[in-house]
Amino acid sequence: MNIDIVRKYFPVCKKYHYFQSAGLSPLPEFILQKYILNYTQLANEGDFQWQTDILKLQETYQYLAKLLHTDAENIVFVENNSLAMSLLGLSFLNKHKGFNIVSLEEEFPSNTVPFEYLNIEMRYVPHLNHRYTISSILEHCDKQTLAVICSYVQYSTGFRLDIQTLGNKLKERNILFIVNATQAFPLFPINIKECNIDVLTCSVHKWGFCGHIGTLFITTSNFRRKYPTPIAGWFSVNTNQHNDIIYTKKNCTFNVWDTAQQYQFGSYNIKNRILLKEMLEFIENIGYNNIYSHIIYCTTLLIERFKKMGIPIISPINNENERSCILSFTLGTENNAKLIKYLENKNIIVALRNNFVRISVNIFNNETDIEALCNGIQSFLKSEAKAFI
Repeated sequence: MNIDIVRKYFPVCKKYHYFQSAGLSPLPEFILQKYILNYTQLANEGDFQWQTDILKLQETYQYLAKLLHTDAENIVFVENNSLAMSLLGLSFLNKHKGFNIVSLEEEFPSNTVPFEYLNIEMRYVPHLNHRYTISSILEHCDKQTLAVICSYVQYSTGFRLDIQTLGNKLKERNILFIVNATQAFPLFPINIKECNIDVLTCSVHKWGFCGHIGTLFITTSNFRRKYPTPIAGWFSVNTNQHNDIIYTKKNCTFNVWDTAQQYQFGSYNIKNRILLKEMLEFIENIGYNNIYSHIIYCTTLLIERFKKMGIPIISPINNENERSCILSFTLGTENNAKLIKYLENKNIIVALRNNFVRISVNIFNNETDIEALCNGIQSFLKSEAKAFI
């Protein structure tokens, strides 16, 4: 992996030492130019290319299906993860009463708020030094547990869960497995079949390099048969039975699509979403093994430097299989917020999450970025001239 070549694709590298891809990954130049081209086409031709764009989106789903080991008909975009989880909650309530859902204590709120709002009983597994063992998750499940909902990678600490082992254990117990892959995919590929995942969501603006294009909402055919969409729009209706492109009848019986198309309720910004395939091809050309090695190399450098500097690392780091692109540390609650602003003034971009300083390493980060970050932290500590917790 030639990091110098990769960096040339990303204009953000010209100004910033950017460690905030876990919030939003920056666009590479060629995706920016594609956006401009697509919207120029909208200006010049309106929706004349709409059918062509629909075919391009199907090609994107087919590409994703191969990457994720599922079928293209199982994949759609929805606007965001909160909507995806709300749909699941409503579907469950349509089918069951008196059930509970198990999740993790440090989950991002889009995984939990939709269910709590619907008064669904949520059981949260406490962390042990920001780790979650398979056994601790299973211990919170009982006969009333309908589903386990968790992130592949935790947003505030970067802890990466063994989703294959957990998925196999949940299948044995006939418990649904719902995975939010937002902080992992596509840099950490996923095999939906081997992990026995019933539903996978992924807000691809984190690591998809295409901006805010929505959330992948992937459901198996078995899941949809048991839990069909709880709401519908004009685009959800199966028009094959009516020999028409758009269902226009009133007060007549209709069916929604058997495929994930049932969750595609109406019009959406297709011009943005069709760019994901090109970005995924770019990542594949770099090589997933190369990317993994680069991420581990960069986080290892940071870990070694932080240990020498005496900085307390929050993220679990002892097991490489539990590491991800995210590494969090703390200088103490008061100093953490100050550090964020201090580094920002030096064009070093990190984030404050769950009162920790969160660093997210991407494919374009290099040793110069890491050196700037570590020097910035040392400079801050000297300027504060006081001990941290």
